[in-house]
Amino acid sequence: MEELKVKFLMGPAECNDKYIPEYSRQFLAELEKVLGMKVSCAEIEEVKAQPLPVYFIASGGAEQGFKELHTQTKEPYILLTTPAYNSLAAAMEIMGYLQENGKRGEILHGSMDKIAERLKVLVRAARAKEKLNHMRLGCFGTPGGLIASDADPDVLRASSGMELIVYELEELVEEYQKGGYPENQYTEELKKKNYDPQEIEKALNVYGALKRLIEKHDLHAVSVKCFDLLELIHTTGCLALAILNAEGIPAACEGDQKSLVSMAIMKVLTGKSGFMANPSCMDPDNNEIIFAHCTLPIDMPDSYFLTTHFESGIGVAVACDIEPQQMTIFKCDDTLTRYYAGRAQLVETMHRKDLCRSQMKLRLEDGTEYFAKRPVSNHHIICKGDWKEVIDEYFKEAGRVTAV
Repeated sequence: MEELKVKFLMGPAECNDKYIPEYSRQFLAELEKVLGMKVSCAEIEEVKAQPLPVYFIASGGAEQGFKELHTQTKEPYILLTTPAYNSLAAAMEIMGYLQENGKRGEILHGSMDKIAERLKVLVRAARAKEKLNHMRLGCFGTPGGLIASDADPDVLRASSGMELIVYELEELVEEYQKGGYPENQYTEELKKKNYDPQEIEKALNVYGALKRLIEKHDLHAVSVKCFDLLELIHTTGCLALAILNAEGIPAACEGDQKSLVSMAIMKVLTGKSGFMANPSCMDPDNNEIIFAHCTLPIDMPDSYFLTTHFESGIGVAVACDIEPQQMTIFKCDDTLTRYYAGRAQLVETMHRKDLCRSQMKLRLEDGTEYFAKRPVSNHHIICKGDWKEVIDEYFKEAGRVTAV
């Protein structure tokens, strides 16, 4: 079970009820049940070693103890409170002190469900920030024809800690020529589909080449300038990226570096696979957009079949069917100063012949204005579930961003 360690703070024993420690123990035990995470008191050295330090303000009079310790941790200062023993009053005094000193904090108070819900978001965002700080993103080829989709490695490193490295596409081609790929549940599943076995083998060899290069260069995510592969090896990267994303390795097509950054952030924040897609058709009156692309994580659809790549008519692409449900749409730039996170309802998946093969019609909670007036370039990332609050928290945590 995951564990959250908190720093217990209460006022002087002679000024407070002797039952406070036992009450606090029971409070944390109840929170642990609702949170689904072990919660325990610990010394500040252990608490500050976590991605999210939490101060448990158990009673009035805890203010001075917080003031003496808080410089050992960084913003935001999370104050966990109870409905008794002047816990909330002490936390509000602490918040006043933080605000006077230009520092950010937040009081967690209310029902146990509400506190647990908020803690889950805060912990997830903080852990994601730490994990992203160590990620290596490999780009095989550059965006090329995409004029607003490249990322500046120095800017990205400064904004997130992520390292973006560009490799020649020729390295992927040379690795592809060696042939071979790991057998797993996805490759077996694909080979059982009613599709040209030779084309599937070629497509799976792209997957094998990328897997070997990911290991060779110690990468956590990749992008591929896949349109160039059409001429160089006469197949596409659609299937390879579909498998990698299903395996938990963010993989972007068309050499799109901003989408790769966005996919990496979404994956770490949500744990879900992301569908990188074009907004292909917009209906502002009904707040709907059709998103489409020729690849999506093959763990995402309820069912799928194989067909050709849309623009070229060759290779192997994925067409999907997914039941209507809640979705999240996301995109950010490399500076992390602009991002979009929107809730949407999947209306239906479609199979139009004039669009890329996997097609989703989404009804957007906040309408289509962002896409018409200030999009973060073309491709956007879609995943199952409602993750807007978690995404917003991650960018708020960065302390320097603007939702668009």
